[in-house]
Amino acid sequence: MQPAFRHGWLSAKATLGWAWPGAAALAALLVVAGAGVIEAQSVTLESGARRVEASLLDGVTFGLVIPLLAFALSSRLDAGLDALMGSLWVRYGVGRRAFALGRLAFPVALTSAVALVVGSLALGLGAASSAPSLGLGAGIGTSWGALFGCALLAAAGYTACLALAQLLGGAWGRALFLLGDWLLGSGEGVAALPWPRAHVRSLLGGDAVLGMTPATSGAWLAALTLTCLLLYVRKVPS
Repeated sequence: MQPAFRHGWLSAKATLGWAWPGAAALAALLVVAGAGVIEAQSVTLESGARRVEASLLDGVTFGLVIPLLAFALSSRLDAGLDALMGSLWVRYGVGRRAFALGRLAFPVALTSAVALVVGSLALGLGAASSAPSLGLGAGIGTSWGALFGCALLAAAGYTACLALAQLLGGAWGRALFLLGDWLLGSGEGVAALPWPRAHVRSLLGGDAVLGMTPATSGAWLAALTLTCLLLYVRKVPS
């Protein structure tokens, strides 16, 4: 690991601390658990339990908790140029671009971990909400391995997009991105292509964008993430 990247990682870790991320993770678990209790009322059919899984994963975990968590982390870390150039390590001459990537890598790891834990809880609650006689396991086409991949892609996508939005438009840029993701990313047409929400939904087995397969949506999301990261890094002085 490059020293500049490592310093960026440690800088983000020091800025966030442990109390705030821990509280955010606990709040996410409580939100999903509460939604699971509400959704599970009177579910006795497999189709009903599958609906609970889809609602908790797509609607609550990846549709609400993860975007808001990524937005909150981005707001707290501030990926803008002023904050970056004012960092102690940057002033002492470490590589600015590697340092900036390190500062983004930590919230990606943190958001991925929360998404995996909360998503696992959602799958478990979906299975538990069915009648025991159904013997329902994790489903909706989402295995534990696929959940890990989806968590990583969603975390990286939201973190990269929010960082670029912050760099280009400040706090308003972040807010407008989140609004656009909710409004346009909820669709299935061309307007949904540049938004993480649309591709995450497809990865979870929901409505596809332009009829794409989940694998194609995953590739689109990876390409979107890489594009945002490249544009972000190019804006950082070398």
